[in-house]
Amino acid sequence: MAEGDSIRRLATRLHTTFAGAPVLDSEYRRGGEVPVRFAGDTLTEVAAVGKHLLMRFASGRTLHSHLRMQGSWRTHRPAWRPRPVADRLGAWLDLGERGVLAAHDMPVLEVVATTREHTVIGHLGPDILAADWAERIGEAVANVAAAPDLPIRQALMDQRNLCGIGNLWAVESLFIGGIHPYARSGAIDIAATLDRAHRMMLLGLRNATQSTTGDLRRGRTHWVYGRYRRPCLRCGTPVAFRAAGADPYDRETWWCPHCQSTRRQV
Repeated sequence: MAEGDSIRRLATRLHTTFAGAPVLDSEYRRGGEVPVRFAGDTLTEVAAVGKHLLMRFASGRTLHSHLRMQGSWRTHRPAWRPRPVADRLGAWLDLGERGVLAAHDMPVLEVVATTREHTVIGHLGPDILAADWAERIGEAVANVAAAPDLPIRQALMDQRNLCGIGNLWAVESLFIGGIHPYARSGAIDIAATLDRAHRMMLLGLRNATQSTTGDLRRGRTHWVYGRYRRPCLRCGTPVAFRAAGADPYDRETWWCPHCQSTRRQV
């Protein structure tokens, strides 16, 4: 699932494999009147900021992508070429013997000057998995606290408050904290809530898994996420569900009515 931890793992893998590789050939299918070409350039770095992936080139350009729910960067064999018509292919880079890197079904794919990356990621709050999180958690807490009447579930998903946390980690970290997802942000300990989510995501990043229960058996990897009407793995109460609302940060939500009862809130 394309959340901050999976994007960071992807960035690490692509950087390790391709950083320093010259681009022998390429095609960028999102260009305007003047085609964007990377042939002759060198891929110098692949980095993650929240859920955003940044491929930086020696020419001072950045290929910015956001996978959302369906996009993927795939590595193909050396000298691979796509079929003449491939509607869901956004770009490909021939990186010689290291392989061909291709953007499949990518909803967000654009080229910006590296010095102007702020135009695509400048709106983001502190990255929950970045090395400077400990120094910036106070900023994230202040961002969430600025809207005390907003449901905490929604506040966690607003990438302007903090970035990198997605639907799965928001739902599961609230369960672990015994916090009702629609409790007002101002009614809970925000710092403890963000710290909990950070520690869970960091553990998932280190272990290369999004299992929050520690149980890798099918149907038991998550406490409540995706478990509507199934028994809570802690108390047995059927898991509740609410569909996504109109707000872009009001996503599908699962919770345990007993373990996350509003009577248990801080």
